[in-house]
Amino acid sequence: MWDETRPMKLIGALRYDSVSMQHIIDTDKYVEAGKLGCDLCGSYAPFCELCNKEDATPCVTAYEASKRMGMVCPLIRSTGLDDAEVIQKVIDMDKLLGSQNLGVDLCGRYAPFCKVCDKEQPSPCGNAYLRYMSLQEFSTMALARQEGGELTVAVPRWDDALTQALEEVNEVPAETPAEAEPQSKRGFRIGVARRHKSA
Repeated sequence: MWDETRPMKLIGALRYDSVSMQHIIDTDKYVEAGKLGCDLCGSYAPFCELCNKEDATPCVTAYEASKRMGMVCPLIRSTGLDDAEVIQKVIDMDKLLGSQNLGVDLCGRYAPFCKVCDKEQPSPCGNAYLRYMSLQEFSTMALARQEGGELTVAVPRWDDALTQALEEVNEVPAETPAEAEPQSKRGFRIGVARRHKSA
């Protein structure tokens, strides 16, 4: 099985221009694919999901975009902004500078929240950021409340947490006052999750 972290170590250890780096990646991909007997294009490294084969140096551009992507949410979060229109203006400027620097249009691979972007919405990037961050907070809350095995539910993936977040989050009502549990042991409902009777 191919280790996707290997290319990241290789690229991290080398510092050449993008054309030379693309050649090194292509060579490594070709040699390793020959050993494994399969084509590694598209599964060579984590950044392959950001690849656009029409770019002049697709692998290197995808790598640089993935590195940049990790800095976007912390950057916006540090501003403390919560207005989609204002966030959109910040993103537009940063995305323009990033696109000019890489020589490609970063729309769609600018940040993790591009996956939940709706271009029909006003301020699409700003709203996508707010939506994505609310999903992250929801997943973290679910993880924290799941400790101790009180809920029979898997930690929600961020991509389906929106559906689950729309469910009402209610405390489980006590059946009788004698059976009331302390506040810290109360649960909440996510989708079809149910409390164990033995808990």
